[in-house]
Amino acid sequence: MFMSRTAGSLTLIAVILTACSSPGPENPPAGAQTEAAPTTDAATRASPVVAGRPARVFVMAGVDQTCKPLPAPQITITQPPTKGDVTFKPGQETTLAATAQGTCVGQKSIGTGIYYTARAGSTGTDRFMIEAKLASGEVATRTFEVKIAE
Repeated sequence: MFMSRTAGSLTLIAVILTACSSPGPENPPAGAQTEAAPTTDAATRASPVVAGRPARVFVMAGVDQTCKPLPAPQITITQPPTKGDVTFKPGQETTLAATAQGTCVGQKSIGTGIYYTARAGSTGTDRFMIEAKLASGEVATRTFEVKIAE
């Protein structure tokens, strides 16, 4: 999972509605307290994406310690995929699957959906990296690996 806390007690979280894959390292901001990410977590995509069809791989949202929504994080692609495209859709309702303190798990929130669309004829796997930044300046990165249906 992608989690971090700053001294200001803001929590940047990643929430999942559909599964995704995240084999790459997570890079929380300097000094952030994080929980160790399991080798396989609830964010692992169980099924491949179909070429030509957008597939949501993750939902990012920010909440404070009382689980109240924060303004949506600014998400940018820092390493684009080679076999497809990534798009963002704000305003996606989801159930929180993880937070830095675990106090908001199971609650509803609004976040930005991260969608991957494989180009026609693509097969195998593809990778991309994003960076999410809260208005507070807190920044975190995440790498996604997506399997493409053959």
